[in-house]
Amino acid sequence: MKDLSRLRPSDRRLLAGYGPAVLISVAFLLMALLAPTVAPEKIVGAGGGSEPGAGVAASGATAGSAATAGAPGGVASGATAGSAAKAGHAAPGVVQACQGPQVPGDPYSPACLTFSGDNGGATSHGVDATTINVAYRVPADNTASVQQAIQQIAGKYNASRFSDTPESITRTLNDLVTYFNNKFQFYGRKIALKQYNGQGQIGQELTDGGQAAAQSDAIHVAQGMGVFADVSALTQPYAEALAAQKVMNFGAPYMSQEWFQAHAPYSWSFFPNCTDLSDESAAISVGEMANQNVTWAGQGVQNGKPRKVAFVYPDNPIYVQCAKRVVDALAKAGHPVADNITYTLDLSQLSQEAGSIEQKIVNDGITTIGCGCDPITLVYLTGDLENAHYEPEIFNIGAAFTDIDLVAQLFNQKVWAHAAGVTNNGDVPPYGGSLGYAAAKSVDPNNPPAHIVDIVYEQLYMLALGIQLAGPNLTPANFQQGMFNYQGGNGEYGPWTFNLKGTTYWTPQHQYRFEWWNPNLISTFDQQQGAWVVGKTFYSASNTPPGPPPVFPNGPQ
Repeated sequence: MKDLSRLRPSDRRLLAGYGPAVLISVAFLLMALLAPTVAPEKIVGAGGGSEPGAGVAASGATAGSAATAGAPGGVASGATAGSAAKAGHAAPGVVQACQGPQVPGDPYSPACLTFSGDNGGATSHGVDATTINVAYRVPADNTASVQQAIQQIAGKYNASRFSDTPESITRTLNDLVTYFNNKFQFYGRKIALKQYNGQGQIGQELTDGGQAAAQSDAIHVAQGMGVFADVSALTQPYAEALAAQKVMNFGAPYMSQEWFQAHAPYSWSFFPNCTDLSDESAAISVGEMANQNVTWAGQGVQNGKPRKVAFVYPDNPIYVQCAKRVVDALAKAGHPVADNITYTLDLSQLSQEAGSIEQKIVNDGITTIGCGCDPITLVYLTGDLENAHYEPEIFNIGAAFTDIDLVAQLFNQKVWAHAAGVTNNGDVPPYGGSLGYAAAKSVDPNNPPAHIVDIVYEQLYMLALGIQLAGPNLTPANFQQGMFNYQGGNGEYGPWTFNLKGTTYWTPQHQYRFEWWNPNLISTFDQQQGAWVVGKTFYSASNTPPGPPPVFPNGPQ
């Protein structure tokens, strides 16, 4: 690590329990930090309780017209599940519509369905008449070294204050599995979540290494554990290895739309795809910024002069492919970027790389940084820029949780006061008020969920959503078609859809809002100083408004 005296400790604190959130943001060693070591193939939970409306229609339910539910994604009311009943088997299952959403009060809930009869049994690998087997990998990374790195970066971070324990993590996983088993329509089946100790290391996999171990883990999951899905596919190598084994997988961060198409129907993620992020950034850069002068810079950069842009992003090949869309769009519009800067997502190198990026920005007189950066790099980079007395405009694409208050509070506040950008999220509720927190507490009201509850909840939500929308004949193809048929939702995660005007997706977020940073504003999330001010209107790349970006109406604060 470099000399950390350039970082202001007062601006590097992490709230109790949130140290790992920084690494979650870029998926650095996520499960090593946040999941317990487990015995091989330990079943976390299959969830108790009955499914809402199982067997009979709920009060007030109305039956629709008959349809075949055995078709991909076919869950029309009155439908029969699969082929005719065989001798000795129950009658073919029937799906009926019932009033309202499946989960009242959930803004993302699918429509209510009831089911009775035979679900077809073993419709896919890892599925039988009663169980949907799902894996959760605990990787082999060294937790202690990461904790030490966070301590150095965050200043006030104290590992002893991190309240998540192996027991609380397992309890939260178990609670969420129970919640989804009880609330969603799984047609007589329940999720059984199996943790296992993997050979792969997320730190290696994030830097394009570790393919052999990732493949070994995927083979074990598919052939040894016999699962339908894995909800811990937080790196590209592991997700690709799982897809090759035809295992449904969730979590690969910021892959391109082309990547998801190539790995369909198996790979899904709650992270936005980087194609969308790049197209949004290109539309804003070309239509709103490139032909405008510097507006919200600070010391060392003159407002009113033509913008000189540097684009900064990791050198992962997928991210480079997406970033090229922005760079090419600006060049085509006659406004080529002055500097096109990449760096390696390696925790041991980020400090040094940030220093090199800062020197290039200052030496080249960059006025505006387009940042597709991870938060650890931004901690270092903003500290370096303050020490250089250089405060350029920063346009943040909102990746890696940099669009939420908790993470942005970690950056140098003098420099970050000149940051604006976009977010795909809705209004973030105060801690303890989220959908994931409420779901876990509804199952276990006497214990607080682990702090990672919302990330695990989103992963499991996509799995549960696809299972219900697939119908009784659960297969990867039917799962995909069901997701493409999803009516959508809108809440704290922003607008969700997997089919936008006929274009199908494997990620749910495709619209953005503008936001800008106010270092003096008290965050509604954690009641700490520093918060994003967020616009009200959602846009897409195709309907980005003309004119300068609607940010900093009163100038930087």
